[in-house]
Amino acid sequence: MKKSLICFLISIVIISVFSLFSLSGCAAGEEIVEEAAEAGEVAEEAEAPGEELEFVCVAKGIHPYFDPGGVGMEDAAAEIGNINTRYLAPAEWSGEAQTKMIEDLIAEGVDGIAVAVFEAGSMEPVINEAMKQGIPIIIWDDDVPSSDRVCFIGTSNFDAGVAQGEKFVELKDGESDYIIWVQDLAARSVLDRVDGIRSVTDEYPDVVELSDVQMAGYGIDEALVTAESLLQTYPELDATMDVGMNGAIAMHRVMEEKGIPKEDILNISWTLIPEIMEGLEAGYIYASMRQNPYAMGYLATYGLKWYIDGLRPNQKFKDMGLHFDSGITYVDQSNMDVIEDNNMEKARTEMLEEFKGLWE
Repeated sequence: MKKSLICFLISIVIISVFSLFSLSGCAAGEEIVEEAAEAGEVAEEAEAPGEELEFVCVAKGIHPYFDPGGVGMEDAAAEIGNINTRYLAPAEWSGEAQTKMIEDLIAEGVDGIAVAVFEAGSMEPVINEAMKQGIPIIIWDDDVPSSDRVCFIGTSNFDAGVAQGEKFVELKDGESDYIIWVQDLAARSVLDRVDGIRSVTDEYPDVVELSDVQMAGYGIDEALVTAESLLQTYPELDATMDVGMNGAIAMHRVMEEKGIPKEDILNISWTLIPEIMEGLEAGYIYASMRQNPYAMGYLATYGLKWYIDGLRPNQKFKDMGLHFDSGITYVDQSNMDVIEDNNMEKARTEMLEEFKGLWE
């Protein structure tokens, strides 16, 4: 009911009250006026919309891999209603830059934050401060388990590394001279994936890692230089496993440029950004391990809203370390065209239902 209509009705009641003065006396009229005014106030309060919540999805940095997390938050907010969302990414890939961004959001007084943590050590204090000030933090993609965060939504990276290693060994029939690409060594997720891969390859004496991990970095130029160097230094190289994406992209480009047959070196990557898709289509990247950043942002939004509404992780969730595994999918030419839609649908249905069962 609109305020103007409420005032109009109250006016009618007041006029009626004054008409009753001559019949019932002033005291009775005043009582009716007070009751009518109270009724109007209650009606206004009942019809007033709830205050819109402000949720922010924060990436590690500017990169297309993280963008679906922001889309997931936006889609979930539209389903829930009365939530405004923003997607932010620091221009600099550093714990300091991301910490400053979270500090600014705390000062702004946003209602909830979902953050893909770049560096656990530097981020823990600001996460704890946000929680202390009543701003719930859900972490996605890369965790800080020692912090006070509400929960973590992301890949079980060691298990995913194991799956990548097992597929690699199967494809190479237990014999290979290979290297592992990493984008950096700051993220726990990277180290866990490498450990997972090696837990498999170490069981095969004829699967030989030619060097320690190779740095691909966050820009393709560094990876291109390293790829050229690897091909010169290790002529026996017949496979690479990238726990990020720039190493595999660089191998595709350098091999194609130098006319190296695609079947000479088996490249397995992570993610499914456009450059990886191009490599898969061309055959220079054989397969990729696909996470589900859309589900991370999507489920985080529901979790933030449930937390604000007073729900908390149940004992089962606590026993899981407050970690909801958003899964991993093996992608090759046979399923690369449908994986994104499949992941989004899975997030909205079975994953949401499972996630909801971990709150009380």
